[in-house]
Amino acid sequence: MPFWSDPKSSPKLSFKWFASFGIYTYGINTYSLRSFQKPSFELAVSEYIWLNDVEYRPGLLTWNPIEIIVTDGEDLEDNNTYKLYNILKRAGYQSNNVNLPKSVIEKRSSTIALGGDVRLTQLDSDGDSIEEWKLVNPFITAINFGASSYGVDEIVSIAITLRYDYAVHEIL
Repeated sequence: MPFWSDPKSSPKLSFKWFASFGIYTYGINTYSLRSFQKPSFELAVSEYIWLNDVEYRPGLLTWNPIEIIVTDGEDLEDNNTYKLYNILKRAGYQSNNVNLPKSVIEKRSSTIALGGDVRLTQLDSDGDSIEEWKLVNPFITAINFGASSYGVDEIVSIAITLRYDYAVHEIL
């Protein structure tokens, strides 16, 4: 029965959620998350031609990257620019030190630097967890540290793009 005709049922609300980034102690604080794109996938379609017929069949499933928007704070506890740059360094990035070999960023070290699995938990209208998406083997593929402008009066936001092997959905 649809939620609008059942007084005991409610729709999922897009602002009732939280996310966690593995077990990393100095990670991004949940309260600084502004938006979190849920996982999505695409299924390749193959075309098969047989005489005068064309058939279509499903092919490989590919999980799409997601984007997470976080706010940036001034103090060290909330400074996500600092935290994300350190995640990048722990993943293997080396700055301009000519005495060290070139940077090598590997998937395993990138996933560990991020804190392991990333989880998005959806909450119901009472604030209880009802479902969870788990991103398996996530790693950062892009970070946009935002923009500064004298023409606007808003909080600085950072866009993080994550790639992952696959996502698992669970009803809690």
